[in-house]
Amino acid sequence: MRSAPNSTATATRPTPGGGLTPYLTARPNPTARLRLFCFHHAGGSGSVFADWQDALAPEVSVQPVQLPGRERRVREPRITDMARLTRELDRELGPHLERPYAFYGHSMGGLVAWHLALHRRDTGARLPEALLVGACNPPHRPPLSAGTKGMSRDRLVAWMRQMGGISDLVLRYPEWVDAAVALLRDDLVLCDSHPHAAQLAAPPAPLPVPLHGFVGGEDPGVGPDAMAGWLRYTEAGGEVHPVRGGHLFFRDSPAQFLSRLRSVLTRLSDVPAGPERTGPR
Repeated sequence: MRSAPNSTATATRPTPGGGLTPYLTARPNPTARLRLFCFHHAGGSGSVFADWQDALAPEVSVQPVQLPGRERRVREPRITDMARLTRELDRELGPHLERPYAFYGHSMGGLVAWHLALHRRDTGARLPEALLVGACNPPHRPPLSAGTKGMSRDRLVAWMRQMGGISDLVLRYPEWVDAAVALLRDDLVLCDSHPHAAQLAAPPAPLPVPLHGFVGGEDPGVGPDAMAGWLRYTEAGGEVHPVRGGHLFFRDSPAQFLSRLRSVLTRLSDVPAGPERTGPR
């Protein structure tokens, strides 16, 4: 059986006193003014952010976050509970969040980034300089995964193709398609474990950090109105930035998207290193 690309190695947990958490694919640049932690979409992996560093250097250190069960962590069990993932991310990434940083989350990654920011606010930890979200329904709307429940394999593959989440290369090999579907199904369970408005007694208080949303003009799943709904979750202002392309607009229009992202991050990286923004203690 052929192996899917980038899925043969397994990351190891850091040894006491040193090493890099398996959630990061590279060490942060100590000279960068800002660290950008990037959370990938459902069925995706940290490698989707591989080209961002060249576009955003030297002021920004791009830190792709690699969830278990894919690429070099392929043999690790995938996490399908948002609360558990949030706690683990805070523990694993915490030592790297002591200097100015921001979160970017795409689709599923937007929910992950938001929950992690909420958790850090509620525990009094240092908060991001901004929360950046792309192609993701706001917390008061059901996640995109809600529309995939009960889908057969073939329908789910068709949905992945519509969203741009499966390549023609993968479609040539049934075993690769099966692996992609299995990964996506687990990630959709993770999304479903995120409580939205109908499941909450009261919405979480807005975050005291700026919030910027990015939306593709041809995205079949998330439109501008949905992205604008994110602005109710900040008390520090924000903006929605339209970009050409579909659900994975950073692949469809990389130059335009990275230019707009760079503009937002440049304003953040101009902020002095202190005082730090923290949640209530």
